[in-house]
Amino acid sequence: MTSKHSGLEPGLIDADSPVPVFVQVEQDIRRQILSGTLANGARLPRETELANMYGISRMTIRHALEGLATSGLIQRTHGIGTIVVAPKKPVTFELSLMISFTEQLRLQGLETETIVDLKSIVDPPEKVKTALALGDSEKCLVFRRVREVEGRPMAVTTSWLPHNLFPNIESLDLTGGSLWAALSENYGVHLTRTDNVVELVNASISEAHQLHIDEEAQVLRFSGTSYDASEKPIEYTVALWSGQVRFHFRSQRPTGSVTSPLSVITETAAP
Repeated sequence: MTSKHSGLEPGLIDADSPVPVFVQVEQDIRRQILSGTLANGARLPRETELANMYGISRMTIRHALEGLATSGLIQRTHGIGTIVVAPKKPVTFELSLMISFTEQLRLQGLETETIVDLKSIVDPPEKVKTALALGDSEKCLVFRRVREVEGRPMAVTTSWLPHNLFPNIESLDLTGGSLWAALSENYGVHLTRTDNVVELVNASISEAHQLHIDEEAQVLRFSGTSYDASEKPIEYTVALWSGQVRFHFRSQRPTGSVTSPLSVITETAAP
């Protein structure tokens, strides 16, 4: 059933999911606001009607709406109702600078929050071992962060760090700022170069929930390695970015002759 008030299209709620029902409802409405399905200024149905549409209690609906109001995506006014508020402009991230996500956004005057939902010492997958030049028995700290900007989840970042280079790093609080700043302050390691690949991929169900987007929605995936001044690989990262982030970079015509990596590969592969 579609609301005649706003165009709201209630999604299915899984009562057996480990994700609380009010969070599922909040994320469902949030996705429709961020995607434009619910337009700026649209009026949401009353709590009782929303409860009937989702097949849940009015109290659960109220909890979901409180989360949306805290994020600034709806405005609740007595006598008027619940009004959709247009999402804020996309955040811009400068790719040309070796400055962390957190530091860049703070320089823009934006409030950021980092939520660490995974932190463990593990045997890394082969791809990570190769990228970090690790031996078979060497372990990594893996941790996953959800990066929020003014209440909006922007990115999910998973990082692997060689544990032998950073003993006891698992005990550090990595929620308050930049990982690169933490490595510099606690271990004297300064990252000077990154090498990344960018791909357009479909978000998994769990990733979609973390980013508050539709399941199978397309996101940008950055995967790559960061190096210190001695060209030692320090960090392997996979980051998924929502469509609320714009990336800016500068390019410059090189001086002198340049050999394309693709041409080298072509020449090597030629019979």
